[in-house]
Amino acid sequence: MGVVPPHASTAAAMEALRRQGICSNAAQQWLSQEPSDESTRQHLLAEIYDRLEDCPSPATEWQAVRDVLNDDELLAALLGLSAVSIRRYCKGERQCSDAVAARLHWLALVIDQLEGTYNAHGIRRWFQRPRSSLDGQAPRDRLKGDWDPDDAAIRAIASLAHSACIGMVAS
Repeated sequence: MGVVPPHASTAAAMEALRRQGICSNAAQQWLSQEPSDESTRQHLLAEIYDRLEDCPSPATEWQAVRDVLNDDELLAALLGLSAVSIRRYCKGERQCSDAVAARLHWLALVIDQLEGTYNAHGIRRWFQRPRSSLDGQAPRDRLKGDWDPDDAAIRAIASLAHSACIGMVAS
C-alpha cells in the first residue's frame, strides 16, 4: 500500500517496486522480459505478492494508511502510538522502529484487503465495530499497546479482513 500508485499499469507498478528496492529482481525481470507466457507472468506476480507481504515500507505506507483512515487519533489507537508520534513519523522527523514498521505494514495489508469491499468510511467503521468472530470485540479493541502481528488474536483480525475481501460476511 503506497508503494505502487493506484491504477498503475503493470509496467509502472514494476518500476515503482524496483525504485523502492522491493522485489527488485522480479520487477526487473518483468521489465526486461515483459513475460508473454501466462505461466511466467503468474509465477512472477505470485513471487512479488508473497514478498510484498514480508516487506514493510514505512516510507510509503505511513501516508497511504493515513490517507485512507483520515483520522490520526484512530491511526494512533490502532498502532499503539500517540497522534503526535504519527505526525512525526509521517513528516519523517522520527525513524520507524522495526516493531512499529511491522504493525504499520500489517495495518496496510489489512486495509488493502478491506478496500475491495469498503470505502474509507466503511474501513474506519470496520475497525471500530464489535465482531462476533472476535468474541464481541472490535478489531480496535485487540490492537492495544505493543501488539505483534504474529499474535493469534491479531491474526484473527487479518483473517476477518481477508474474509471480507473474498466476499464472505465479516461478522
